[in-house]
Amino acid sequence: MQHTRLKPMLSLLALSVLAACSSPTETPVDPKVPPASSSQVLPGTQAVQNPAEVVAAYQWYQSVLTALKAGDQNSAVQFLSQQPKSAMSQTVRNQLLKSLGRQNNWPLFAQHFNQLAADERDQETRCYAALGNIAADNSLAAELVQELGRLPEGCNRYLNQQAAAGRLNAQDAWRRVRGLLSNNQISDARNLAAALGSPLPNPLNSGGSGQGAQEARLHSVISADGRKAANIGERIQALSGSLTPEQTGFAWAVAGHHQALNQNMDTALAYFDRADRRQLSTVHWEWYARAALRGQRWQKLGDIIRAMPPKLQADPTWQYWLARSLAAQGRQGEAQNLYRQAAASGRNFYALMATEALGGKVDTRNNVADSSRGDIQRVAQDGHIARALALFQAAQGSGDWNMRRQAQAEWRYAIKNYNEDTLLASAHLAHDNGFYEMGILSADRTNHKLNYQLRYISPFRDLTTRYAAQAHVDPAWVYGLIRQESRFMIGARSHVGATGLMQVMPATANEIARKIGMNPGDLHTIEGNIRMGTWYLGDARNRLGHEVLATAGYNAGPGRARRWQAAVPLEGAIYAETIPFDETRDYVKKVMANATYYASLFNEPQTSLTRRMGTVAAK
Repeated sequence: MQHTRLKPMLSLLALSVLAACSSPTETPVDPKVPPASSSQVLPGTQAVQNPAEVVAAYQWYQSVLTALKAGDQNSAVQFLSQQPKSAMSQTVRNQLLKSLGRQNNWPLFAQHFNQLAADERDQETRCYAALGNIAADNSLAAELVQELGRLPEGCNRYLNQQAAAGRLNAQDAWRRVRGLLSNNQISDARNLAAALGSPLPNPLNSGGSGQGAQEARLHSVISADGRKAANIGERIQALSGSLTPEQTGFAWAVAGHHQALNQNMDTALAYFDRADRRQLSTVHWEWYARAALRGQRWQKLGDIIRAMPPKLQADPTWQYWLARSLAAQGRQGEAQNLYRQAAASGRNFYALMATEALGGKVDTRNNVADSSRGDIQRVAQDGHIARALALFQAAQGSGDWNMRRQAQAEWRYAIKNYNEDTLLASAHLAHDNGFYEMGILSADRTNHKLNYQLRYISPFRDLTTRYAAQAHVDPAWVYGLIRQESRFMIGARSHVGATGLMQVMPATANEIARKIGMNPGDLHTIEGNIRMGTWYLGDARNRLGHEVLATAGYNAGPGRARRWQAAVPLEGAIYAETIPFDETRDYVKKVMANATYYASLFNEPQTSLTRRMGTVAAK
């Protein structure tokens, strides 16, 4: 995925490739559904519908969502009365409930709300239910008020109601007000401040008294423009006399976060040290730690992690880095305990890094046999699975990627309560049908029964190996990247046009085609896309000198990858963890961990993630 696709600070990556139509020059996989047998349908599932009925239901579903946006609730009620439970009906019911909540139609809201299982109610639906006293949700307001950014309309209404009734913790509520101001959510900040009894002045810089006026003064240093000021520290200090310690402490946190994102880590640490730790958001805490990590200030890092909220401390990221901090201070026994905790967290980047720190290595031996054909057939008879496959098949034939997204939603709905044996059988079925992304999803959801060939599939092996060899790159690395970029979805396109298995941008494809004598249109074929992507990956590695830098450059652009290098050589894992773009940071860690698993499956000699991460050279 080339750098022209990236939007800074977005965290969504892997499934963004679903947003446009499949290229007609890539051959779809013919779906295969095992023939029906006399085996009993899985408990709690539905009978299989005719594929034509499923497609017709999808078309009706699309029109219902359009009608709901226009205020027509009758079509949704009719749809729900005639359609079986599915991801489509779950979405329609949630959207209908929000429409009813906006109108304060609580009697009808209650009827539909009670027909949704607890795990099917989305956040805003829960907010409206609490707002209308339909369902008690004692923890909801306390959870919502901790969020410093945008919330949906129903949740803002509920928080405002709770604030006006005096049911919110005042300190938490005012912290949300200043968080909203720092994120330029001015209207939501105004509404909450008013509900708290001290409105913000209008305009914000017009003075006044009371807490609302103080929060408005704070805006001058925590806004997007304010925190960029070269003299931000002096400005906060000058304001501090007219602000509460909490307000000043929040301003220092915002300033520290901004400096850390720009990799001015010493300044960031100095600002974070002056912050009121009760004001720190999850993001602030993590960048406080990253600022210490970047400078390898191990004792400082350990102190920060131990002061984090318990939920953050339990994240394998911070378990691993706390272990590293302790090990650097000679506290090996404590470090080993934390490494074991991180290693037990699954098959993520830090689980693997921790395993290697304990002297272990990646293990891709299956601990379970392949699913039997009978088990796969029984999964195929689940009406929810059959619905997903019917939509997938229709999407393959029509190139309708909106329909494919719905097929994915139906698959997720189908497998949500599967046990691990059934998850593996569903993964086999998905792979048999070329529904690769859902096969990987199903296999990834097992924690005890592990089939690595289903988790780390390697279709198009001959093509990928050949072009990886031509580009002098590790095929395991290429597969690690494809798994993250497209989940092997043939013809995938992002909303900005990145195309195919390796998500190559058309402009990049034109450049590659000129350099290596290809037709730019080959971008839309499986072979051409793999050839272009592997060449670009190899070229990035040659120019940047390191797989980690090249991976970051593939996602965010080589210029940014270079800019994120330090003035001194830096451990690759530290480089990756301190990448300022959420999307790219997550991407690099996942690609490199994927590559390590593929290297083991391919029986390559280099199967250490720690060595693969290596050391990134100085700028």
